[in-house]
Amino acid sequence: MHSYKIIPFCVALLLLNACATHKPPQPGSIHAKVEQLSEMSYLRVTDLRAVKRNHLLTVQAEINNTDSDNQQLYYRFKWLDASGFTVGSEEPWKPVLVYAYQKQTLTAVAPSPQVTDFRLVVQSPDNTGELP
Repeated sequence: MHSYKIIPFCVALLLLNACATHKPPQPGSIHAKVEQLSEMSYLRVTDLRAVKRNHLLTVQAEINNTDSDNQQLYYRFKWLDASGFTVGSEEPWKPVLVYAYQKQTLTAVAPSPQVTDFRLVVQSPDNTGELP
C-alpha cells in the first residue's frame, strides 16, 4: 500500500552509502600526502615520516613491493609553503628499483626553510592497471 514512500527512502540510503565510500583522505594521512599518477598493483607507500632538521623539512617514505618481480618506481616531491604554494622549481623524476618482496626507503630534504608541507608524487609504468 505505501511502497511508493519506500523508494525515495531507499534511493537516499544508496546515495548516502555511495558518498560514504568515497571519503576524502584524512589530513596528515599517507593518502593525503601521496599523489599516485596511475593505478599501482604491487607497489604501496606503507610509511611516511617528516621532521624539521636544521630548519629544513626532511621526509622519509617507505615503498613496499608485494610482487615476486622487481618493480620500477618513479617519484618526485612537491614542496609547499604554509599557504600551499609550490616552493622552488619542479623536481625531475627519480627512478628507483624496488626488488621482489622488498621495501625501499626514499629520503628527501626540502630545498628551503620556507617549506612546511609536501606531496610525494609516484608512478610505475610497468605496474599500471586500468584507471578507474
